[in-house]
Amino acid sequence: MTEDLQHPVVLICGGPSPDEKAIEYIPMSSTLIAVDSGLDHARSMQLKPDLLIGDLDSISTSGLQWAYTQEIEVREFPSDKDKSDFELALDYARGVSSRLLVIGSSSGRVDQLYGIIAALASAAPFLDSCHALIGRAYFTFTTGEANIYHKNGATVSVFAIGGIADSVSLQGFRWELAEATLPPGSTLGLSNELSEDVGKISVNSGILVAIQPDSIQGP
Repeated sequence: MTEDLQHPVVLICGGPSPDEKAIEYIPMSSTLIAVDSGLDHARSMQLKPDLLIGDLDSISTSGLQWAYTQEIEVREFPSDKDKSDFELALDYARGVSSRLLVIGSSSGRVDQLYGIIAALASAAPFLDSCHALIGRAYFTFTTGEANIYHKNGATVSVFAIGGIADSVSLQGFRWELAEATLPPGSTLGLSNELSEDVGKISVNSGILVAIQPDSIQGP
């Protein structure tokens, strides 16, 4: 968890179960949104979502019954639609809080995973903070400045996503940058290391994603 995630919206994705330690990243003051079968994952973490959203094609029968019994708000959409369940949940979340945390798994379909990352990059310009814990990796998206915390993993890779990132600076890292340009696809920011408890990334134009691949450690 990071200090800029106070009173966030937390989206719990469907698909395979997130890491069992993911619950440690969820602030107590969160608004919880379950994305379809993400409700089953929330339930297994003994969490009660504030909202269930999606076409409800993957949630368990018992999970859906539990949601109604617990009087959780349900927003059901048709299966044939132009947006994924995750993007629908993301649209709703942006109207609730400017601080977002997504909890998901890295072991599902790669196209679904890419869709989540792409949607988060598109949402980042409209959020004060945008983070995701996908499997054991911690993602931070920014269009301005963001703190990167050593407690989320010492190894950090920084990429431009969705276009060129101009005036990119990294402070508190083994290899720092000052006013650099990162084109999409550049690996200049790959496998860097934090040299301080808190590093800072900044960009003047464009979108950056910082990935800490070993945020959750252990077997």
